Amino acid sequence: MTGLSDREWGERLMQLLAPEASDSWGTVLLGEPHSKARPRFDKDGHAYKDPADAQAEQATKWKMRQFWRRGPLTGNVALGCIFFRSSRQEIDSDNMLKHVCDAGNGLLWLDDSQITAKYGGIELDVDRPRTILVMAPHVSTMQRGTDYVRSCAGCGKSFTPSRHTQKCCSRDCVPAARRKAVSA
Repeated sequence: MTGLSDREWGERLMQLLAPEASDSWGTVLLGEPHSKARPRFDKDGHAYKDPADAQAEQATKWKMRQFWRRGPLTGNVALGCIFFRSSRQEIDSDNMLKHVCDAGNGLLWLDDSQITAKYGGIELDVDRPRTILVMAPHVSTMQRGTDYVRSCAGCGKSFTPSRHTQKCCSRDCVPAARRKAVSA
């Protein structure tokens, strides 16, 4: 697929990841794509973020803010990235995707657990390193974010269950749900 413009790369990627999406968005993040570092641990065994990693994540988030002026997506998300690197250094696309996912938390999506389809490809471009980022709502049976809402069997209010079998929004509603089930 050499010779494609960045826009063509993004459009082809969206056709694969979210062909049913009525809306999709994309941008190009200029600069060398960053790779998420392994977790670091202090002498007491507590995990901490590498300062260089945290700084790179903030820089990526700043670039994302320039392109994304609306609130975070609230349902399932399809995410695609093509990472154009300036060298042949071996870096996993998974680690570069993780960096993008973490930088997008709270800005592009509420939490990266909403990403139910993703793709990360690596290409070489010595003269112009960059990341093509595309995203769209994703249709999936695995509902996440605000797409995963049920009515409480006890009080009737909408809630997001933390597990598949959860029928009530809280423990306080369980007795009311039981009473309703018995009387039905």
